[in-house]
Amino acid sequence: MSNPVEDDAALIERAQAGELGAFDALVRRHQTQVFAVALRMLGDRDEAQEIAQDAFVRAYRGLSAFRREAKLSTWLVSITMNLCRNRRRWWARRKRFIAASLDAAPDPDQEASRIDVADPSPDPSAIVERKDQARLVLEALQGLSASERAIVVLRDLEGHSYEEIAQVLRCQVGTVKSRLNRARWQLRALLDGKL
Repeated sequence: MSNPVEDDAALIERAQAGELGAFDALVRRHQTQVFAVALRMLGDRDEAQEIAQDAFVRAYRGLSAFRREAKLSTWLVSITMNLCRNRRRWWARRKRFIAASLDAAPDPDQEASRIDVADPSPDPSAIVERKDQARLVLEALQGLSASERAIVVLRDLEGHSYEEIAQVLRCQVGTVKSRLNRARWQLRALLDGKL
């Protein structure tokens, strides 16, 4: 019987020993984050679900080689980011436009796609305003380059440390900081006058 508060390390060890229930527990624990990263990188719910599934398939196949030099969540985000990058390249080769529709905004009530704004008031007008702001931010994210979007998603929306982002993106911490600063300026420019 599995311990409900079992840490990732114990679950990884059990999964590496072939226990499927342990890997299922890891998927349940990290699926929201993996989906949220994919959604924010791609801006398409169906594509994000497919990428999240692919990320866990790859993680399962590569679990025996996972060396625990990074946290599992960092490794999963790295896999997800690589899959998103590949998907966007695939779209570019096929001339698919990546644009957020104003009519079909993502459902901000879904936990994975919600961007919380400071005012948690249950006032209906505040809720509508928060949904509009979340939609605008998600649309603006799609206007950033893939590398700018990756940095903003990982740091500002997912809360990863500079060191974790450097591991995911395979660059130096100083590079992460300078790219993040540039990406934030670009995002502010895209949102100027909209919020």
